[in-house]
Amino acid sequence: MGQRRSVLIGVGVPVLLVLSLFVWGVAQNDGVAGRPGVNDNFGEVSISTDPMSDFELTTLSGEVVSIADYRGKVVMVDFWSSWCVPCRVEGPILSETYLKWRDRGVEFVGIAIWDSEGPVLDFIELHGIEYVNVIDASGLTAVDFGVTGIPEKFFINTEGEIVRKVIGPNTRETLESILTDLTDDALGVTR
Repeated sequence: MGQRRSVLIGVGVPVLLVLSLFVWGVAQNDGVAGRPGVNDNFGEVSISTDPMSDFELTTLSGEVVSIADYRGKVVMVDFWSSWCVPCRVEGPILSETYLKWRDRGVEFVGIAIWDSEGPVLDFIELHGIEYVNVIDASGLTAVDFGVTGIPEKFFINTEGEIVRKVIGPNTRETLESILTDLTDDALGVTR
């Protein structure tokens, strides 16, 4: 009887602890397990990830992409999800901004996190998005980049270094300003 009690305590206590942590985590995330929160603090923040962070993810058309593929270009990497309300508001802004900047040595890469192909494709079609998009179903790339919520954007210079991070949705003006700064830097333009 004493051995059964020891086994029950040895197994039961850790299981109870894990379940308690799970319930606490779900409660902290508005009842949704496994999804990042939607950002409610907006603006540029300091970068907390390795400036040379990269990824290899498969696009919706089956190609593997990474930041290294875009060396020599300014890149904006957007972490988003189709279920994210601020991402929905920002979708048309990103689409229009990309069309304006794509011929100026700028690329956008969208990384849909904790999402599935159907809603992602619907979002892309709805907003006429022409830049590369991938799905990070596991969220590991978001974790590697230190994403704390969505939407979040990382801006990468022509050498492949992450140089700016902006949380929350962007306005056309914010995007224009950042892209102007980065393309001017790449061209050696002084202000």
